[in-house]
Amino acid sequence: MHIDATLLPLAAGKLLANPERLPVVPPHFRDWDVRYAPPPSPGSHTLYMSSAWVSMNLLSLDEKRVIVESHETALMEMLRAWGFDPIPCPFRGFNALGGSFHCATLDVRRRGKLQSYFP
Repeated sequence: MHIDATLLPLAAGKLLANPERLPVVPPHFRDWDVRYAPPPSPGSHTLYMSSAWVSMNLLSLDEKRVIVESHETALMEMLRAWGFDPIPCPFRGFNALGGSFHCATLDVRRRGKLQSYFP
């Protein structure tokens, strides 16, 4: 099971969850604002190593901005209504390899204060 396609903390106290894989919220997230991702957008692209739920694999830049695959319009609408600023980016070709933004990135430098979401 791909963890980023099951549950994904996007900001302090905000959890994006997969409605098919996470029917019960784990105890660590009971006090969080949990939203379930809409179904992935249909597409004709082949997914060799992942499910269509790789659509949830976002990249949080900060508390508001998240990078989202450009075809995932329903997900971007849900995120906007939740207070996020989604940044669409075409990345479907990478999805066929089994991941998306969160899997394809690596922090080399960060600004700001180190913060834990769990007390």
